[in-house]
Amino acid sequence: MKTIIVLLIALTLNSLTAQIQYGTPINDQLPEKLKSLPRAIEVNNFPKTIDPIKIDDRYYWKHNTAILCRESEIKIIEYGAYLFYNDTWNLRKSYSLKELNKNFGTKKGILKQSEPYTWSQNWRTDNSLFGGWAMWYFIGVTKDGKTVCGYEKIETTNTLLN
Repeated sequence: MKTIIVLLIALTLNSLTAQIQYGTPINDQLPEKLKSLPRAIEVNNFPKTIDPIKIDDRYYWKHNTAILCRESEIKIIEYGAYLFYNDTWNLRKSYSLKELNKNFGTKKGILKQSEPYTWSQNWRTDNSLFGGWAMWYFIGVTKDGKTVCGYEKIETTNTLLN
């Protein structure tokens, strides 16, 4: 009886994950909230394609994310990450602005002109090994009140390095 219950749970979990279709986003495909905003914040992830390593019972996709604005000072009002599945970008998480200051080293969420800010340990972790696409996004306001954004895609693989 115990074996049957375990098999039923395994089959149910397998069918739930099988319904998610990870795909590759089309280059200009964006989440709705970013489509109408001008892109004035540069976002760079390194590396662009991330292979995981396994530490104990978790997988880590280690990378960093850097942001920069060239034209003017920008106050960040929202940032977070999307995941791409079922042929669309799905909001994974919006972060608090306190986390922006802690992770990127900003003060009061302000990006000074031409000053890079880097979150050096922006790592994805999970107890399951799977690849896919994510997009980090940032929305801010310039000194003259214009709402702008920045975003960058990042690919994670299921190719284990160790």
